[in-house]
Amino acid sequence: MPLVPTSIFGKPVKTLAFVVALLAGFVAGLPNNRAAAEGNPVVASPQPASLKPGLKVGYYVRLFKTVEEIQDWAKYKDAFPGEPLHSLDYRSGIDTVLTSSMEDGVGAHITGFIRIDEAGTYAFAAQSNDGLSVDIGGTRVVYDPDVHADRYSQPVEVEIKTVGWYPVNVWYFERKNTSTLRLYWLKPDEEEGSMTIVPKEVFGH
Repeated sequence: MPLVPTSIFGKPVKTLAFVVALLAGFVAGLPNNRAAAEGNPVVASPQPASLKPGLKVGYYVRLFKTVEEIQDWAKYKDAFPGEPLHSLDYRSGIDTVLTSSMEDGVGAHITGFIRIDEAGTYAFAAQSNDGLSVDIGGTRVVYDPDVHADRYSQPVEVEIKTVGWYPVNVWYFERKNTSTLRLYWLKPDEEEGSMTIVPKEVFGH
């Protein structure tokens, strides 16, 4: 049995050191690279009484270059609705983007709520390809707005003072080739350097 995988993300793997570097590259820099958010998230008021699982999404068809282009486009064009997203954990390669039926030229406006059950200091970051902006409770926690290959955003730290449902507002686009959208968090009781993907159970719309 081989000691290391023969491939990862479709690419050949030859050494254990390569695998360790690839998987640890993101989390290794977390403790020293956080940024403070401008303000802290504001809990939804009133709190939603009944929510469906996942997040609502509307799609735009265009070869966008920045998330600001989607926002400007949305002022004049209506999005067409897609199947709700189960979470913010998508890495589809060259397949269809999120729940759309398209592989390229996709813009998405994603809305809903995230449930936060513990007060304290959180850090948020994302892996994306291409541009992405994420606001939680009116506070921006991810901003990586232009065309790029898979990469991680700088972790942003926020203080959660009230437990409950917080509004989520996401703008995302995939221009050509591959697509990735993954949101990570570090909760107050978790060890430094151990960010995990935000679980689907905490999203609603």
